[in-house]
Amino acid sequence: MQQLKQIYRSNYAGENIITQLNISGGDWTPQTEYVENNVTNNYTTNQAVAIGNGESRLTFDLTCIANHKGGLFAENKLQTYGCNALYRDFKPDFLVATGDAVINEIADSGYTTNSIVYTNAASVLQYPGKFYLLPQNPHYDSGSLAAYMACFDGHKKVFMLGYDQYDENDNQLGRVNNVYKDTVGYLRHPEWQDSNFLSRSLLEVMRVYNDVEFVRVMPMETYWVPELLRPLANFRQINYRDFVIEADIG
Repeated sequence: MQQLKQIYRSNYAGENIITQLNISGGDWTPQTEYVENNVTNNYTTNQAVAIGNGESRLTFDLTCIANHKGGLFAENKLQTYGCNALYRDFKPDFLVATGDAVINEIADSGYTTNSIVYTNAASVLQYPGKFYLLPQNPHYDSGSLAAYMACFDGHKKVFMLGYDQYDENDNQLGRVNNVYKDTVGYLRHPEWQDSNFLSRSLLEVMRVYNDVEFVRVMPMETYWVPELLRPLANFRQINYRDFVIEADIG
């Protein structure tokens, strides 16, 4: 599992990425290119919501989030961080894309013209001018990366909606819990066959950003919780009603 460092946009200027590897005398020499941070986020509030594509979120009306006012002077307005094909139905403030099929779809759709979409270094190079680099270039699932970017921007409470994960029964039955599983271009990442893969990625984000509170939002607060996440002091689970109250969604 690739390890993260606790960095924030406020002190992030950019980083080098490897564009090519050359071999000489039996040694590999990397050719690098510096990618500047070209995103300015001056509207960070105390709380954000990362929106995954688990089927549970179909029972929650996302327009409630889109219309969220955030109280006086919008000081508690939820910034939104979405995953992959979410853009088809909802426009988050920031989108994270992983997987060749959906990245190609987004690149061809024109969505990146007026939207910020993060992806890995290889895709940034493949589609010049369309995507933004994920800081540290981690190769995690999109849900973990959406939560990571919310932390990177400085939010101290991250609600996680549609983070159903996969329990052992899902894995054994070959069940895919994803809103877009029956759509054209959907491909399940091979590592997702491991029921702990998503949990390990999210665990790494929570471990590094241990000063952030992660709140998983499910239809019922008694919904199954991945075993790896249960002991974490900065993790808890609430139901939709409590989410509406706690995030002041009206």
